Amino acid sequence: MKHSDPQVLEALDLAWDPDEGPLGKLRAGEYDAELAERYVELLNSVEVAEGESLHQDFVRLVWFAPLFTEWQIERAVKRGADRHTVSDFSDRLRERIMEILGTP
Repeated sequence: MKHSDPQVLEALDLAWDPDEGPLGKLRAGEYDAELAERYVELLNSVEVAEGESLHQDFVRLVWFAPLFTEWQIERAVKRGADRHTVSDFSDRLRERIMEILGTP
């Protein structure tokens, strides 16, 4: 799916929702493996053509996710989540976002 598709942007925004999104729930220390996997699948479905300018809403919604998830690992573990599972989610996000946005 094209990164600027309104459905993609809406789904990326929903990921931060405190009741329905994997990142929003993680903010409260709740790791939802099913939502996390769907979020990774969404990111894996995103396509950005080489040389294409990125939609600002796309960047706004994804750039912070890897760092944010890394910060939430301890909170989720304290609430009963498996450290390895949450760390793996964080690593997968970081790797995918680096693929999409590139590295310096």
